[in-house]
Amino acid sequence: MKSFLCFLAVTTAFLIYAGNSFSQTLYSYINDSGDRVLTNIPPARPVSDLKITGTPETNSFSVSSSPKSLSFDPIIEKYASNYQLDPSLIRSIIAQESGFNPKAVSTKGAQGLMQLMPETAARLGVRNSLDPEQNIQGGVKHFKFLMDSFNNNLELSLAAYNAGEKLVQRLGRVPAIKETRDYVQSITKRYGKKEIGPQAEVRETPALLPIFRFVDESGTSHLTNIPPLH
Repeated sequence: MKSFLCFLAVTTAFLIYAGNSFSQTLYSYINDSGDRVLTNIPPARPVSDLKITGTPETNSFSVSSSPKSLSFDPIIEKYASNYQLDPSLIRSIIAQESGFNPKAVSTKGAQGLMQLMPETAARLGVRNSLDPEQNIQGGVKHFKFLMDSFNNNLELSLAAYNAGEKLVQRLGRVPAIKETRDYVQSITKRYGKKEIGPQAEVRETPALLPIFRFVDESGTSHLTNIPPLH
């Protein structure tokens, strides 16, 4: 949540500095040097922790935001922020649950992007689990409930999302069920973390954010916090 708030602060500062003439999509991501880049130019190859404001270009993609997920990113960002969860974590869960297929239905009856069981959906007030926004809102709300129930223990919360909170509460650990253990391992590997704690991932101070404007050899206008190489 802190990284998302920092992203919003940096983006706001960037837009204020840029002025009204700049109304394009903004891309924020971590580059190979570990610095956060904020620019109007979409990444040309996979990057880490991609966040997008505006309407994303179709050729941009990342480790955490794949082409399949881009159309759902605004919804993911919205409800991850509302429930104070990392949007990259929600994307990792959706990738595992449904592969970003909003019409997915499992053999057990779980439905939609976050694979909500009918009884869970009803409890969460989700009327149509195949509607992406309703499904993501319900799934994120449910996962926030699990995180609160298990004292922000990510592995236990993921196990409870897969196998049910009552079983995990009774055992006090990830159940010795292959599907559940594989599920937890797959998501934490994709997400890149096994624990969630306070982090300060963004180095820039919004008030001191440098902005560089330049036109490259192809005539493309750049607006970014990263200085040009030449």
